[in-house]
Amino acid sequence: MAVERTSRRTVGVVIRTLNESELIGRCLETLAEQSGDDDLDVLVVDSGSTDATVEIAQAHGARIVALSPGDFDYSKSLNLGIDEVRGELVVSLSAHAIPVDNGWLELMTAPFDDPKVAGVSSRQVPWPDAPWQEVKRLSQAFGETAHTFSRGGPDGVLFSNAASAIRRSVWQEYPFTLPAVEDLDWAQRVVAAGWSVVYEPRTAVYHSHREGPRAQARRMIDINRVNDGERTRLRTLREAAGYLRRDARWIFTLDETARRKLAYLAELVGTVWFYVVDFSRAGTTAERRREDSRASRDAPSGRSR
Repeated sequence: MAVERTSRRTVGVVIRTLNESELIGRCLETLAEQSGDDDLDVLVVDSGSTDATVEIAQAHGARIVALSPGDFDYSKSLNLGIDEVRGELVVSLSAHAIPVDNGWLELMTAPFDDPKVAGVSSRQVPWPDAPWQEVKRLSQAFGETAHTFSRGGPDGVLFSNAASAIRRSVWQEYPFTLPAVEDLDWAQRVVAAGWSVVYEPRTAVYHSHREGPRAQARRMIDINRVNDGERTRLRTLREAAGYLRRDARWIFTLDETARRKLAYLAELVGTVWFYVVDFSRAGTTAERRREDSRASRDAPSGRSR
């Protein structure tokens, strides 16, 4: 049963930042241009930017909450932001995730007319200069078919806080908990509790990463740790071999020069190598980010972060 709205509504928006001066202004401008009657309460949770991120965000009217770099993790920053903004519906948006059109917010919030919906996730499309790994990952993960994930349905949930919306009352009962891949874990928990999570591909944001092989491997490790049952060395090796085989086949289908394909294969081998080497090591992406921050803080002057 749909819920009819009779008054103007406030939607909270939480944007987590660290040195996002290149795109934070564009992100905020795109939000300001969204169609619909909702009022937006926009909050930036910044974890130690050393560039002009904070100044640009303030110039666009966003409120700022500072989080110490050494205290950062993805759940902590998002929980802090949700607690600070107003609105029963709260949007989580990466500073480098830019809605492709002005109807994005209306489509993101429409599914919440169903009172059983706890969260909505947006489609992600790569930036034009995205590396091949991101083009492949996003095209495979974020397709053009809408889906509602609910208890008793097929295994697997698609949900990403790079561009999502959640119902505050559900978050109050089920806050984010993991230091990384908090979005996937949260979606799995609320679906298991009887709520629904929606993937709405008519919404889309430009969002992709430019990362080296080790960062790519660590991103896969974080995701697979959430989905893990019992982890063995043999399982890791089998997964690595599968990644190598599938991605190598995909590379050979590309309309690229032989030299470019060889470069892609070298990157792939590096990613697979780090996947095997790093999986047994403790720590998530967020925990390693905190360690990097502490090391930078303690390092002699003049050393880059």
